[in-house]
Amino acid sequence: MGSSLPRTLTAALPVSLAAVLLAGCGSPSAGGTNGEPGIPATADVPKITTAVTDPVPVEAYLLSEAQWNRLGKAEYALRTQCMKRFGFEYGDPLLAADPSGQTISQYRYGKLDPAKTAVHGYRTPRNPVSDAGAKATKEQVRKISANERMILTGTADLSQKSGKGGQNLNGQKVPEGGCIGEARRKLGDYGDAQVANDVNLDSFGKSLQDGRVLAVFAKWSQCMAQSGYHYKSPIEASDDKKWGGETASAEERNVATVDAQCKIKNNVAGVWYAVDVAYQKQAIEAHAEELDQVKKDIEGQLRTAAEVLGG
Repeated sequence: MGSSLPRTLTAALPVSLAAVLLAGCGSPSAGGTNGEPGIPATADVPKITTAVTDPVPVEAYLLSEAQWNRLGKAEYALRTQCMKRFGFEYGDPLLAADPSGQTISQYRYGKLDPAKTAVHGYRTPRNPVSDAGAKATKEQVRKISANERMILTGTADLSQKSGKGGQNLNGQKVPEGGCIGEARRKLGDYGDAQVANDVNLDSFGKSLQDGRVLAVFAKWSQCMAQSGYHYKSPIEASDDKKWGGETASAEERNVATVDAQCKIKNNVAGVWYAVDVAYQKQAIEAHAEELDQVKKDIEGQLRTAAEVLGG
């Protein structure tokens, strides 16, 4: 069906792409305003302060973290069943870590909470529970034999992630792609559909070129300059190469905190969200048939997962 993108756009959008989108867009006239051809009008602009609480429309067509986790558990169960047919115990603890609870829209418009930026700067606070689960998962992964790998992936060739299968072992024929391939097929080859990913990325890119967003970025920039920080946009600030260390420096924490305060003062996230959502709704309407099928596919995959997991 597709593949996964990071759950928030500030992570998913490469720095180079953000730079291209912002290049040459220094004045509000570069973008659109309500009523221009092809530029969607916004609904009411919400007041967003320290957190984005409402989802963006495309989330209805993308797997949530909880859904990814449930489908992953079902895939693990199917892999285990398949391996047992060949007389092997499957020990790869797929998705043992607990979900982090992060949503697509959570950091889409940057860090917004001054109390958190004062501690973490532009870094995302770590989830101790998820970190512990991931560590435990890593510690449980064991080396597997050549036969186990062949059954699991359909090939014994270490340079290949997946093979055609067809080998006979212990009276059983290895399925195409091995037990991993078999499990994925039974679950409908789950993942985020390309059309949904396109809507997700395209609306964000268009929002960065929209006059309404550029206008509020200009106000934000003036606010930042009053504290001695000179950036054209929040993305430029958060992507400053100076923040490349392992931990947030005092300067990074200061800049990120002023950034968040200036976002709140000028309702940057509220305007940005409204414009982003308007472009998403426009795209969703244009791809309604494809996206309706995406939603049906997700529902079917989750039903299959429920059957595999027993409810």
